[in-house]
Amino acid sequence: PGTHGTHVMDIAGGNGRGTGVPGLAPEADLIFVNISHANDAQGTSAVGKSFGDSVRLLEGLKYIFDKAGSRPAVINVSLGTNGGPHDGTTLVEQGIDGLLKAQNNRAIVLAAANSFDDGIHATGNVVAGQHHDLSWEVLNTLSSDIELEIWYSGSDRFKVDLLDPAGNVLVSVPPGSTQTLQADGQLAVLVANRLDDPNNHDNMIGVFFSEGMPGGTYTLRLHGVQVSNGLYHAWIERDNSFQSRFAAPHDSSHTIGSISCGHSSIVVGSYDGHKASLPLSYFSSSGPTRDGRQKPELSAPGHSVRAAKSSTKTESRLMSGTSMAAPAVAGIIALI
Repeated sequence: PGTHGTHVMDIAGGNGRGTGVPGLAPEADLIFVNISHANDAQGTSAVGKSFGDSVRLLEGLKYIFDKAGSRPAVINVSLGTNGGPHDGTTLVEQGIDGLLKAQNNRAIVLAAANSFDDGIHATGNVVAGQHHDLSWEVLNTLSSDIELEIWYSGSDRFKVDLLDPAGNVLVSVPPGSTQTLQADGQLAVLVANRLDDPNNHDNMIGVFFSEGMPGGTYTLRLHGVQVSNGLYHAWIERDNSFQSRFAAPHDSSHTIGSISCGHSSIVVGSYDGHKASLPLSYFSSSGPTRDGRQKPELSAPGHSVRAAKSSTKTESRLMSGTSMAAPAVAGIIALI
């Protein structure tokens, strides 16, 4: 009851016969796709399972456009994660751009994400022959797996050391290598120092902690083995149980979602429409993309928005997020 999808769809195209307040495009034909990867999940058991994966997302987008045929169609995607290169080169972003270029009168609207105030982004410069420390605050013993990614230029080579809260080096990983750490016979830590990503030819360091890892402030020590650029960006992946974060002060730029950095999609931030000054919402993620393009393109009301409450016929509820702002834009595009 009262979950996310119905609320979002009502904002875009609800007819108003339940709540008394129609959405932006109340006469639109509606298609909803659940992209949870749990094949056996039906009805209420599908709620909260997962965001699916990039393949299912692209299949869902193609399904809607195939059903629309030659009719104009706009798709709203109110979901997001934090990882990835944030330069529009991921396969799912390339797929989204391809679907939009394949035919006229198509649009895909994406929520910008709600990570501006979460401390999930960090950036800095690594100097040749020196090291740069990045502090990762994990508040409690992990109840689920967590991860972060560090992206840097393909012309550079960084070695990475992972230090525990006491300052001991857990693993030391040179460029192009992967190291793991076991605990009680199970994988506890994996650090991959990948070179030449096939989509953008940059390098990426991935750090994975398994459930059960103790809390504390871990340090990622980046050594400049070969440096011509030195700039890096790091993102901590989204975790709905509890969100780890980088140590303050935080850099809230580049907090836009993983799949919200494409070239042809429309990305939407949130502002508070209840205030005369229409201030941006404190949670609304910021651009630019890592390759320097400004995203989001637009912002819309996403703060305390009232729309249909699922599992009821007439009730509504308040929800906040760029998830609520994006369907407002999608509805306007439907009208256009």
